[in-house]
Amino acid sequence: MIKIGTIGTSSITEQFVEAAIKNPNCKVTCCYSRDKSRAQNLIRNNKLYAKAVDNFEQMLDEVDAIYIASPNGLHYEQAKYFLTQQKHVLLEKPLTLSFNEALELFEIAKRNNVFLMEAYKTFHTPQFGHLFQFVKDYQPFIANLNLNKYSSRMEKIKMGHYDSVFDFNLGKGSTYDLLIYPVELSIALFGPVVEVKSMGQKILNGSGMNDCVILRHESDVLTNIVCSKASNGRVQSELLSDLATLTFKNVIQLEEISFYNTNSNEQQLLHKTNADKDLFEFELTVFLKMIYENDFNLRDYLLDISCETVRVLNIVEKNQEKSGDN
Repeated sequence: MIKIGTIGTSSITEQFVEAAIKNPNCKVTCCYSRDKSRAQNLIRNNKLYAKAVDNFEQMLDEVDAIYIASPNGLHYEQAKYFLTQQKHVLLEKPLTLSFNEALELFEIAKRNNVFLMEAYKTFHTPQFGHLFQFVKDYQPFIANLNLNKYSSRMEKIKMGHYDSVFDFNLGKGSTYDLLIYPVELSIALFGPVVEVKSMGQKILNGSGMNDCVILRHESDVLTNIVCSKASNGRVQSELLSDLATLTFKNVIQLEEISFYNTNSNEQQLLHKTNADKDLFEFELTVFLKMIYENDFNLRDYLLDISCETVRVLNIVEKNQEKSGDN
């Protein structure tokens, strides 16, 4: 059984713990927080038999693997520490805020013969297979991906109060917290990116709020992305080919996936929702299976996608710094 420690006490860590409790191949044995009482509350609320700590060194003898759900800007240093200590790491997205740092973590994982995986839920779900198969069978040439989700933090932002997600150094806003989902999905489906065009709108501290991005992949597929944390979108996403169209809602959870034949215009519903299963359960299963089976090929495949995603997000950020240039 894999003994897992957690870093962070937010709602996403609660979701992870709930998924871990259901999985017979792991056990949460240690919880970290800078405020030890918050770690104790996490343990108590979930009825865990685990140790609460406020120091990383205290975790080392307690765990085989670490789940890191700290602010984005802390991912690199924390993951580097535990990988160097030969612990497996499941790291919340984004892997890091810097492409070079992402590559460094990849190399450290290889050097220490341990597993590093980004906790990107979407392509570990069964329904991702519908998208992957559509790409294989119909060779779409354009994808329109929409992810517009009104942030619960918007009212505070309007008053000039920025938490870790919208802290420029810790989170960098929508670009790394939300845009990452459609960018990573497009890379997983269509491969590496050779050209990036982007424009964005930022809040006063420089963190992203709204993004419009066009990607050209090595496969020559074009992906058009509209992403916002300041509004709730209603338009579906779609993959377009000359023979058929695939539509779906919710770029993160991939719901209501429908197939349309171009000639007959017939609709076929391929998938509705995953209401009975938390998406964490899928990604945790993949992470544990990878460790048990020593599947380093899968580790490297997934990390290639994660690193390419960070590279593209860095280019998006750089493009937007040059706003107004022709």
